[in-house]
Amino acid sequence: MEKSKEIRNRIKSITGTRKITRAMEMIAFSKIRRAQNRILEARAFIDRIEDVITDIACYSGVDNNDPLMNPHEIEKTVLLIGVTADRGLCGGYNVNIIRLIERTIRKLKSESKEVKLDIIGTRGKNYFNYIGFKPSKIYENLSDYPKFLDVREISKDIIGRYVSGDVNKVIICYTKFKNPAEQITTARQILPIPIREKLFSEEIKKLGVGKVQIGDRICRIMPEFIYDPSPEAILDSLLPQYVYTIVYGALLESTASEIGARMTAMKSASDNADEMIKGLIKVYHRARQQQITMEIIEIVSGAEALKSGTGIE
Repeated sequence: MEKSKEIRNRIKSITGTRKITRAMEMIAFSKIRRAQNRILEARAFIDRIEDVITDIACYSGVDNNDPLMNPHEIEKTVLLIGVTADRGLCGGYNVNIIRLIERTIRKLKSESKEVKLDIIGTRGKNYFNYIGFKPSKIYENLSDYPKFLDVREISKDIIGRYVSGDVNKVIICYTKFKNPAEQITTARQILPIPIREKLFSEEIKKLGVGKVQIGDRICRIMPEFIYDPSPEAILDSLLPQYVYTIVYGALLESTASEIGARMTAMKSASDNADEMIKGLIKVYHRARQQQITMEIIEIVSGAEALKSGTGIE
């Protein structure tokens, strides 16, 4: 049986740890609402800008010429962007997204493609440096509160590398927020902008009410709309903004997922600490009772020895 002093020290240590995990849980809880609101706003904006781009590209037919929407003839090099956290203590959040990045890399290499990796987040940087897969570019200190200006600079670099032919396709791996207890790792194509798939999707073709069909394409605008400036100029302005928004939305999703995962992990840690403390208190009481019993036995034994005329020298 452990000594009561050792058990008290363990209880004290676990109690201190529980204070830390409880504080981190409360901090995450205070952040999650704002993170959720930012996600909802970004999702609505992304949906609307996709609709506008789809309609303009559908009606005008300029999607065949724009470099951001037109796939490269040879798809040899793929740029993979992985979004991880800058810190740990968020359950399986980093592990899950790193596994998705590794699966995506293996899949692309099995298709005989060269993979270039850009990492957002310190945890991803540390892991891929450790296994010897050096990221081509690293961005840190963005996971707590992503800023659109920082995301715009990252997106401009991505667009420049795609347009110049340095890479032929761009995919981003991030964690999509569902609720604080559940996050979904997701891989999404950024470039070429996959509006072409939306133009010919069966879901769009089924939405016939209030739509205009031009050939085999269905648009949500009337053909008599007049563009000023031209559709090409509008798309040239909108498409980079669309890329910025997709990357920004992915970072917002990842931030909310990280906060939710940390809140869940810290709650679980706090609950486990409570259970450990309760168990140790029971062990402490048993040890204390045993110690008291032994002391009583020693006193009684000494008294009996004195009565029998035998003492301890």
